[in-house]
Amino acid sequence: MIILYAIWVRYDSNEQHQEELIPAVDANGTVILVPNPVQDDVTATYGYFRDVNIMIFFGFGFLMTFLRRYGYSALGYTFIISAMVAQWSVLVFGFFETVYDSPSVFHDTFYFDITTLLNGLFCAGAVMISYGAILGKITPLQLLIMGIVEPMFYFLNMFIGEMHLKAIDVGGGMYIHLFGCYFGLTVSWFLTNKKGKESPNNAPSYNGDLFAMAGTLFLWMMWPSFNAAIAPAGDAQFRAIANTFISLTGSTIATFIVSRLLGYMGHKLDMVHVQNSTLAGGVVQGCVAHLNINPGAAIAMGFIAGTVSVLGYVKLTPFISNKLNIHDTCGINNLHGMPGFIGSVAAIIAAAHGINNKDLYFGDDYDNIFRVGDSQAKHNAAATFITIGIAIVGGIITGIFMKLVSNIGKLATDEYYSDHAFWHVASDYPKSLADDPEAGGNQNVEMESHSGADIISTSSSKKSKKSQRSPSYKRDLIRILETLVREESRNNYSDSDSDSESDNQNEEEPRRHRNRKNRQPQQQQQPNNNTPNTTTTPNQSNDTITNIQ
Repeated sequence: MIILYAIWVRYDSNEQHQEELIPAVDANGTVILVPNPVQDDVTATYGYFRDVNIMIFFGFGFLMTFLRRYGYSALGYTFIISAMVAQWSVLVFGFFETVYDSPSVFHDTFYFDITTLLNGLFCAGAVMISYGAILGKITPLQLLIMGIVEPMFYFLNMFIGEMHLKAIDVGGGMYIHLFGCYFGLTVSWFLTNKKGKESPNNAPSYNGDLFAMAGTLFLWMMWPSFNAAIAPAGDAQFRAIANTFISLTGSTIATFIVSRLLGYMGHKLDMVHVQNSTLAGGVVQGCVAHLNINPGAAIAMGFIAGTVSVLGYVKLTPFISNKLNIHDTCGINNLHGMPGFIGSVAAIIAAAHGINNKDLYFGDDYDNIFRVGDSQAKHNAAATFITIGIAIVGGIITGIFMKLVSNIGKLATDEYYSDHAFWHVASDYPKSLADDPEAGGNQNVEMESHSGADIISTSSSKKSKKSQRSPSYKRDLIRILETLVREESRNNYSDSDSDSESDNQNEEEPRRHRNRKNRQPQQQQQPNNNTPNTTTTPNQSNDTITNIQ
């Protein structure tokens, strides 16, 4: 990597747009063209670059810390792999860009700018999405392979969809979310095993959920920058920010409503839904954020995406885990896959609508967005399915490689979702579930897995297949009954203790009374010579033994 950078990569010049003309209105109300103020590309773009940086390294990292014993790995692996992918992406992107510019000529130099770095971060985001499907189940070597191979397929898809088809996708709804999701799910199919799905460590903790919620909030706040970073400056960029924000508000409201309606154990909110489905509004706007789709449509898209995402966690994730043998640790299909596909379909509809209503866009705004004119909707439809196809093919190839190296530094099944296999851990790190205070020590505690796919029991006895396949309402009823039985047992135990104590006290009173009665005749029968009486009655002997005991 160092040698390739030293030989091939150079800094691009900092362009100054001093000669660009922009429309303005003079004192008479006439539209004229005037010189645009000097605008530094770096200054204009760095704010977006910073926000995307925070999303990739902080947001995605902390979003994955929900697992009770996988916090080091969630943060550490997202940190190193995102850094490596961002670095590797500059070279891969440079290769495809030079091939696109002049296929028959080899360029001995590639000039990169801040937009190139942004594309590297976008690629890192796609890899992190894929990582979410296999979180806790792979070794560092396997993750390294995915970090090297996936960017090649990512930029191949960009080369086809963005450079040739010129599809509309300003926020990566197709190229990042849709691609990263189905790439990761395909890889997960190769690495999923039954014991891994049933691991008791595949469950959240209270503190882990709080840290994950911090990642959610940072992602939520920065998502407008993510969708607007490479949008055309001006009205299109403002629409990207506004549509993304109001769509996020719609998905947040929908998440809380639907989570409460579908929640387990008395219609309670589920933190899994709040951490993930609230972000679906940002994903669904990826393709259409900068289009003139009407603010009401943006809110509606966010509300629909949030609803579909929660339904996915409740219904679809268990289905693909049990029926298709694809275990999705973070539920990326619900946050990135389905909302990304909805946004891709919406882009096709919006493109067709924009072509027939050109008055919605002003001058160059239309030409910068609809780069292939009347064929834009068709190109977007083709790019959507090409993205899914390349993601699946790339996932198959990568999954095979990762499966082949699974025996190198093999991760035992009981080490899934645990830091101690590859990290030096703190002294208070629970080595087993029995040592974990948040799991209730060595008590038999049942909890729902983070993906909603299985109900995980930490007791030594395993559930039968029939009980695992029972409907969700039956599992909930069983859990409620088991909880009531445990509480009743504790109450009976405490009542029996109190009753035994009161019985002991009641028994002691008659004994003391009998002892006093037995001692009084003995004192009256003592001889006058005051000789001590050493005889002991049978009652006294028995009472003494009883008191000693």
